[in-house]
This record gives sequence, C-alpha cells and structure tokens, in this order.
Amino acid sequence: MAVKVAQPWFMHVFALAVAFMAPPTGRRLINTRLVQPALLEGQVQGFDSSNLADGISLLQVGYKVSSGTVGPPTDNSLLGAKTAKVSQQKGEHANVQPSDVAVMQNKKGTVRTGKGGKKGKKGKKNKKGKGEHANVYVTDKPAAINVRPNLGGGPEIINFSIYVKNFFGMTLRSNEFTVDVVVTLRWTDPRVSKMVPAGTTNVTISQAEAKENIWMPDIVVANRAIGGQEQISAAVEVYKDGTVVKIERLLLQLKQHFDVSAFPFDYQRPKIMLNSATLMKEDLVLQVMADKASTGAKPGLFGDREFWFLSHNTTVFEEVDGSLRKSRGKFQMTLERDWTRYLQTTILPEIFLILISFTVFWMPRAAPFAMPRVATNLISFLTLMTLSINTTRMLPSDRAGMAWIELFADSMQMQNSLILFLNVFVDWVYFTLDLKELGEKMTHQLAVLFPLMGSVVVLICFTGRSGENLDRMQTLIRLWMFGVQSTWIWHSLRCVREAQQEKEEAKS
Repeated sequence: MAVKVAQPWFMHVFALAVAFMAPPTGRRLINTRLVQPALLEGQVQGFDSSNLADGISLLQVGYKVSSGTVGPPTDNSLLGAKTAKVSQQKGEHANVQPSDVAVMQNKKGTVRTGKGGKKGKKGKKNKKGKGEHANVYVTDKPAAINVRPNLGGGPEIINFSIYVKNFFGMTLRSNEFTVDVVVTLRWTDPRVSKMVPAGTTNVTISQAEAKENIWMPDIVVANRAIGGQEQISAAVEVYKDGTVVKIERLLLQLKQHFDVSAFPFDYQRPKIMLNSATLMKEDLVLQVMADKASTGAKPGLFGDREFWFLSHNTTVFEEVDGSLRKSRGKFQMTLERDWTRYLQTTILPEIFLILISFTVFWMPRAAPFAMPRVATNLISFLTLMTLSINTTRMLPSDRAGMAWIELFADSMQMQNSLILFLNVFVDWVYFTLDLKELGEKMTHQLAVLFPLMGSVVVLICFTGRSGENLDRMQTLIRLWMFGVQSTWIWHSLRCVREAQQEKEEAKS
C-alpha cells in the first residue's frame, strides 16, 4: 500500500506567523493586564506608552510621570517622581518601585491608582514565580516636598522669631522652666505659588495639609525636656511670591543649667534653642526675623511673677560637635529675681534666730538658768539647720560650689556654734572654777562682743551678693570670727590664771 507523504510547507508558514506575531502580542498583554494605570495619557516624542521597557527606563532616570506630561524633574516642580528602583525578583518580572509610585502585592490581581485614580484591569498571576506581580499605582502626593527648594545651590535661609506669651516659672532643682510661646518661621519656596488660588495673594492652610503638599523645614526646639512639648495651634500661610510663614503656638518644658551662685540675688537667663532636626549648617541656616512685633515677651507678663523682666535677645550661631554641624537660633531673656520674698522667709528668720541665741548671755548666770541657756542655743541651731536644708532643696543638685544663701546660712550656724561653746566655757569658769566674779564679767563681754561680730559677718555677706568668689568670702568670714574669738579666749584664759593666783594668795 502506498503511503501518502504530508507536505510540510504549511507548518513552516504557521511557525513564521507565530514568530512574527508573538512579541507584540505579549508586550500588549503585559501592558494592558499588568501595568494598566498608564503613567502617561499624552505622548512625548520618542516615548512609546505601550512599551514597558520605555516606561521603566523613564522611571530609572528620574523622569516625572504625570497625567499629561513626561519630562525630567525640576526643582520648581511640585508634582514629580523620585528615581525609580527596579528590582529583579527571582522568577518574576522586574517590578518598578519608585518612592512616590507605590508598589503593592494585590492578591486579587487588580491595579489601583492613587487618590482620585481608577482601578486598572485585572492582572494575571506570574506563573513563573511563587508570588504575584507587584501592581504599580500612581499617587498624587508631590515628591518635591521631600526636596528643599535650593537643592544644589546655597543653603536654605529660615527666618525665625519667638514670642513669650506666658511664663510658668523655674524649677531650679531639676534645671527646668516652662513657657507658652509663639514660634514664627519664614522661608521662600517658589514652587508653592501654584497653591495660591487666582485672584488672591495668599492662602492659609493647616500644618497637616502643608506637610502633604509643600516642603517644610524640620525646625525643632533643641533644649526641650523629654515629652516637654505640646502643640496648641499651628497654621501655614502661603503667598503668591513664594513666601511661606509657619506660625505655631507651643507649651514647652525646657532644660537648662541655671547659675544660682548669687541666689537669691541672682539674674537668670532662660533660653530657647532652635535648630533643624535633619539638615546640617551647609544645607540650612537660621536668621533672626527683622519683625520686632513677633519677638520678645508679652507686656506686663512678669508683673506678678517671682522675676522682673529686664531684656531679651535673639541670636544665631553655628555649633560643631564632632560630626554634628548645626546652625542654631537662640532666644534668651534676662530676668532678675525678686529677693524680698527670701528676705522674709529665709534671711530675716536666720538673723532673728542668731539674736535669740545672743540672749543666753543676758540670762542670769545662776544654776537654774543653765539648762534654759543650753536649750535656747540648741533649739536655735536646729532651726537654722532646718531652714538651711529647705533652702538647699530648692537649688540644683548638680551645681558646682555654693550659693550665696548657703554661705549666709553657714555663717549663722558657725556663730551659733561659737555661742554654744563659749557659753559652756563661761559656765566652767563660773561653776567649776568658782570664779563667779570673773564669770559674770566674761558674760557681759560676750553679750557685747557677739552682736558686734555678727553685724560684721552680715555686712561681709551682703557685700558679696554677686555670687563671685564665695569660697574666699567664706574663708574671710571664718578668719574674722575665729580671730576675734581666739583673741578673746586667750585674754580670758589669762584672766582666769590671774584670778586663780589671786584666790590662792587670798587663801594663804
């Protein structure tokens, strides 16, 4: 039987047709199914919107892809795309992942656009890989908000001012003070002019809206305590000429080391420090705002406070700490403490306690008054110690040296100790040596000597109210007190020997 041999020519034609039609059909299938939200609605010369490779290439070089145009990003563009990152996953197509072109794994195979976008067509699972295609959708969040206006040029100039609305006092013990302030920041960004509606010169928006649409300098309060900042209100004013003004009201708890060496005659200078949380001094520079009305302190604010307001000052300086290089702004107030409060609660009570101690030399030198004299002196000493401890608790624990109020309390306690010692010395002469006449004489001498010595001590203390050289002043006071009392004791001992000799001669 004869076998009919098939003609293979039609098979060659079919193979040629498949080879010719397969690549365009595959590309169209990928473009329409997997990357449906077309990044381009219009065409640009030399760009094929149906070609996936062209789209990926544009994103790789940093072109911005919007609803109407494709082109290189510019500093003045508010709507742009950052450089795309293309990751080739094993067994999958290369997924496009620009920071502002969101990429997500969509289990249903659908493609989503950003705000206001439309759903794309359903895509197919990638059978070559274990997962699904990363579906690409475009958001309308402007990537330019993450790029400062003068990138590639000079640093950003941020003008600032601080206005103190309320002052809630200082806690010296913890090195803190609390204020209610209004912080104003002003800078220029030509890109924001597009946000101002036609026919107006400026528009006011919320801080949340501003963070989503324009570049914002991340200016923070550098010396705030942990958890010590609470925002009360905030607004951003955008002007047609590109000026942006941020006005923010803050309740701040701030940390600062206070100089209390002259307390309570001290001058305090609470300060508020501002700087960028991210940018170094090469990228952002602070400048003092020329508007005097937006800086300073509220008139009459310190009328009923512990301090008197003297002045304020706003400065800018650069600080380098290792690799940290910052441009910092400083608002500083100069305050004088009202010391009359401490005159009534601490200084005068300590002086009165010393005067009470002096009365032991005015009591009769009889035996029944021995215990009242000692008790009066000890009670005064313990009270002085209590006042001193209460005052010390008000002052910072990490301070160096002593404060004026501590020097004064130390001087009063030293006098009280001398009174106690000399009172016992006179009792020894009066009762033990039985030199009653000399004992009475010594008592009268001390009744006059101690008030004079104490007056000089108080005068020396008040001449050093500036808080300078307190250690030397303490040494001077001690030399004065011990010098006077040592001289008197030496003279008294000489009188005791003479009196004993006379007594022995009288007996013989």
